[in-house]
Amino acid sequence: MREYRTSGVVIGKSKIVIRRSRKILTMKTSPLLLVLVLLAACADRKSEIEKAMRQYDHLTLRMNADSLADSYLPNGVLNGKGMKRYVGRDSIRTFLKSFNSADIHLISNSTKTQSITFKGDTAIVIGDYEQKAKLVLGNTGVYTGTFTAKWLLENNRWLLASMYTMPVKPIASLKSVLLQQLKTTHSQKEWFVPTNIALEGLTAKQAMWKDGSGNHSVGQLAFHLMYWNERLLKQFNNEPLEKFSGNNEETFNSFNEEEWNEIVKKLDDVLLAWEQAIKKADEAKLSEWQENIANMSTHNAYHTGQIIFLRKLQGSWDPEKGVK
Repeated sequence: MREYRTSGVVIGKSKIVIRRSRKILTMKTSPLLLVLVLLAACADRKSEIEKAMRQYDHLTLRMNADSLADSYLPNGVLNGKGMKRYVGRDSIRTFLKSFNSADIHLISNSTKTQSITFKGDTAIVIGDYEQKAKLVLGNTGVYTGTFTAKWLLENNRWLLASMYTMPVKPIASLKSVLLQQLKTTHSQKEWFVPTNIALEGLTAKQAMWKDGSGNHSVGQLAFHLMYWNERLLKQFNNEPLEKFSGNNEETFNSFNEEEWNEIVKKLDDVLLAWEQAIKKADEAKLSEWQENIANMSTHNAYHTGQIIFLRKLQGSWDPEKGVK
């Protein structure tokens, strides 16, 4: 007699033997009953896999590296598009522990199964994942993608033979774009040198220097940036503004040598305050202000380029800081 095996059930050609609590029950069966038992067995296995996936989601949210690593077979594999391939529990555990919870705070984590395919004691799960995380810099993003998980039943426990993820590039929020623009013109070096580095190490005397062609000095440019960033921030925060004559030259010519160190510090403080203000603002306000904030960052980058140009002419620029 041919037999087909499933969890706790032996299905023969003309009878079903059900193993329960060491007792064996034998029943004559019809084709319809045979189908019903098969469906019940498959449903049981499917629910087991879904439970295992939910447990994996829960452990990921808690960033429990040890328990996550133990969810894999001894030679299990964790990898994905754009990431290194980690083989074995120790390797997976080390990788997961490399994430610092102070740098990345996982707010939510979930998977949605699209299909489960069984082949013997192996289950292939295909689905989507979504994670919401807050980074140390204050950005909060939603990260999505697809996954393929291969589970293997070993000693009555489903363990991961492999997990492969393929992220989808997240859609940037208005807040994240405005923050990134501000940071890269303030202190975070990316494509060009930011303001903090451009002013670094410059003495008050050097800040007063002019090239003789009618251009402003570095000190005048820094004062101009401080003035307009601070004024715009006060507007953003609905704070009272000092009277402005409308003559933009006054925002350059108010600089003097004695105030140099204070100006550098105040410009840095104002740009930091801008970052905090953007982080706290809601989307409605950012939408209303997006053009002004974006133009402010462009204005900062423009004058920072002039500062570096003047320092190169003066001979006070270190090319190792950028712009060789």
